[in-house]
Amino acid sequence: MWDIYSPTENHCLANLPRRRFGTGKVVNRPVILIATDPACQRSLATLTVLDRLALAAHQAGVESIVVIHDDVPPPMVRCRELGIEIEFSVHPPRIVRPTLLIAGNLIVQPDDLKKVMAEGGRLCAADKALLPCGITREWSGDLDASLAAKPPVIAKDTASWVKDDLTAAQAEDALWETMRRETDSSIDRHFNRPLARPLARGLAHTPVSPNVVSVLATVVGVAAAWFISRGEPQWMILGALILQLAAVLDCADGDLARIRHRETATGKWLSFTGRRLGQLCLFAGLGVGLHQMHGQAGPWLWLGLAGVIGGVIALVVELRVQPHHPTPPAWLVHLAVQRDYTLPLLALAVVNRTEWFLWVGVILVHALWLLTVRARRTEQPGAAAGEAA
Repeated sequence: MWDIYSPTENHCLANLPRRRFGTGKVVNRPVILIATDPACQRSLATLTVLDRLALAAHQAGVESIVVIHDDVPPPMVRCRELGIEIEFSVHPPRIVRPTLLIAGNLIVQPDDLKKVMAEGGRLCAADKALLPCGITREWSGDLDASLAAKPPVIAKDTASWVKDDLTAAQAEDALWETMRRETDSSIDRHFNRPLARPLARGLAHTPVSPNVVSVLATVVGVAAAWFISRGEPQWMILGALILQLAAVLDCADGDLARIRHRETATGKWLSFTGRRLGQLCLFAGLGVGLHQMHGQAGPWLWLGLAGVIGGVIALVVELRVQPHHPTPPAWLVHLAVQRDYTLPLLALAVVNRTEWFLWVGVILVHALWLLTVRARRTEQPGAAAGEAA
């Protein structure tokens, strides 16, 4: 028998970091994962159900993780790679303070675990079916009995119980749907990510890393700009199509990193810089291509150069502005520096009006950095007053 907490640890508990969740309550809970069901070892997109559950609990900010397993401790590969500390035990627990108790074959998201800890209840699926996850103060012989009579907490995201091949396949499908980002635009949600999803799912079972996909997306984006610079309508259409492929690859690398729990600072840097490099090359390619298409006459080289300069300034401003500073509207950010410009460019290339794109692109990229600087300056007097107070 073992205790989640013993009186001799009082002085240690006072020094533990405390986390504030969305409800406003400060919560700090240990978690026990009951991993006695063989379904815990089923693989979902290369990681076991138990490994994913422990990762979700860690991301939710639990105090400690204990896995109850009646055999050799299961290989929780990703948790071990990340250095997450996990205690294994073959004995049923004796709980003496509020503890998060979860069946090891449950798929649940960190935000829902935070909500369960904050509200002290039991997790329910969207259809209000009870799930084996909740806060308890004592072990009553089995998981259901220990969570009896707890107030329901409705899951806002994917929460499912993996029992067999069918439920494992359904859980994996649901997991892929959670790979979307809150900041995704309508074009990303309805076009880019649906196209990227089959690619990411296929790559998930290969040695290809998300960083390799990021580098490939950058190379494809630069190649697209080269085709556009050829200055002939058919080459511009081909370049626009290849640029759309780069946008799909840019979505796939993020999905692949999140599903594998391999998000890194290096990966984010590669994706960020690759996207910006592709944008600068696109402005240059459009300027050169339109210059050739119009008989080496017109303002196209200068417009291309203005776009490159605007892109560089926008990049510098973006790197200098802190996350809490106000930013321009999301639609402007997506059109100017994210992926939303690829579809309009393709449409304009088909009707041989890419010069419209260059004019609008130059205006938008300069509007982006100007509005960002203005927003930052507008906030600074208030921030300074707050610091003085």
